[in-house]
Amino acid sequence: MAMKRKIGPILIVLLCIVDIVVLVVMLVTLPNSPTRDIIYSFDFLVVSLIVLSFCRRMKESKQRKGFLFKNWYEIPGMIPIVVFALAAQGSDISDGILTVGVMLRGLAIIYLCKLSPTLEEKSKILGGHVLMQLFIIFFLTLIVSTFLFYSAEHKTANSQIKTMGDALWWTIQTTSTATFGPNPTTEVGRIVGTIIMFVGIGITGSFISTLAAGLTKSRIKDTSNNENDPEQILKMRLAKGEITKEVFLDLKRLVSS
Repeated sequence: MAMKRKIGPILIVLLCIVDIVVLVVMLVTLPNSPTRDIIYSFDFLVVSLIVLSFCRRMKESKQRKGFLFKNWYEIPGMIPIVVFALAAQGSDISDGILTVGVMLRGLAIIYLCKLSPTLEEKSKILGGHVLMQLFIIFFLTLIVSTFLFYSAEHKTANSQIKTMGDALWWTIQTTSTATFGPNPTTEVGRIVGTIIMFVGIGITGSFISTLAAGLTKSRIKDTSNNENDPEQILKMRLAKGEITKEVFLDLKRLVSS
């Protein structure tokens, strides 16, 4: 029964991955109208399955409000790409709008972590829900900042930002404080860049501190468990030279029996 319940979510994740690949190919190749309609239909089917899965999990949850608060990031990933395509009609940044839609679909992939007990357990050790929320905020900040920066810079003659890919690369560099460049050529671009710098430093600092706190807590927990483990105590006494190897083996047999 448990295996059957896992097959559905795994299938949805695989369809999401295929959907994202197809959407990226669509952005690069710009197919004709009939092909785009097929892609939009497939995407709508995948989104429908995601919505059904989300509603089922919320229904099974004991606290629905808590479920929405904990899984709010999945909602932006449920917007069909056709909505972004309609919004992009007649716009000079249509490629940017569609790219935002494709990037948001990536939020649905995070659901993959919940399918693996190992990954979920490791995420709890490394900061769990807080670390996940910080990552989602960083990801959404990256999407919004990239779009705003591209909108402000792509039309300027002296700007080196000509595509959403250029804007995304610039935003990643600036947010991670790896480097700063090329310089914005518009006032709006400078404002967006300044915000990205401060937000990037704040989120990166919080992410690292949360990760470090999770690792420290895990190490303390492991140390505490080892101190109460008779076999570990014997190993430590052997390492300190307090007992001989023969005594260690005899005591180990007694403890194990």
